[in-house]
Formats: sequence, structure tokens, C-alpha cells
Amino acid sequence: MAQRAEPELKKSAIVLTFASIGLVYTVMLIGVFLSNGPINERGIVCTDWPLCPNGFGFPEERYLFEYVHRVVAVIAASTVYATAIVVPSSIKKAKKAAVIAAVIVTAQVIIGYLTVITGLNPLVVASHLSTGITVFAFGLLTFWWTGIWKKYWH
Repeated sequence: MAQRAEPELKKSAIVLTFASIGLVYTVMLIGVFLSNGPINERGIVCTDWPLCPNGFGFPEERYLFEYVHRVVAVIAASTVYATAIVVPSSIKKAKKAAVIAAVIVTAQVIIGYLTVITGLNPLVVASHLSTGITVFAFGLLTFWWTGIWKKYWH
């Protein structure tokens, strides 16, 4: 019986898939800490969006965690978009999951903006977190459906 040839997955796709999963998770952890943490007493310190008042410069200490959250979010979103580009179309399920994650991460950015301008409205915050979890889930599905794990689990 002939064995079906699996599509070749480039190292960049593997690295980006892992990076996007890890970065999305990291952004979620920082975000939860910000909205519930002791640093800002459950309030939003940096009400400017997308950057804090000092723009691209090093943030004041009181803005540091929110600034880090936003910078890591930009990097995470970039890796999600890049993953959608580099996952080969020949791996249909993985490509679809990666593209869906990219679309949802766009919505996530918009909801992040709403989170800031509404001053952490609980409904918006809940939407922001649940959308982040959805992006994370589609990142995991992308990883799973690439089949890369098969190489190491046999």
C-alpha cells in the first residue's frame, strides 16, 4: 500500500506557528494582569491609543505594563498574520485555521481599542479576552493540522 506523501512544511511556518501561539498566550496573560492586577488597581492608566502619551519613546513607569502589553500585542498579531501567509495551501485545514486566526486578530485589535476608550467596560473586556482565546485556539488548530507533532510523537 502506497503511503500518502505529506506536504513539506518549511521551518519558517513551524517557527511562526509556535511563536504566534506563545505570543498570543503571553499577551493574554499580561492583559489579564492589567485588568485585574494590583499595579493599576483595576483601572486603565494609559487612556491614549495605540500608544501611551510619550509615543514611541520609553514609557513612564506608570505606563510600563500597558505599553508592554500593546507592544507584545503588535508583535503577536504580526506573527499571526505571517503564519497565515506561510502555512502552505496544500495543508487545507491548517491554512484555513491560520487565515481565520488572522481575521479574528484584526477584530481583536479593534476590540482592544474599544477596551481602552471605554475605560475597561466589563462587557468589552470579556469580549477582548474571549476573542484572544479564540485566536489562541485557532493557532493551536493550525499547529495541530500542520501535523508537525507527528514527527516527534511516533
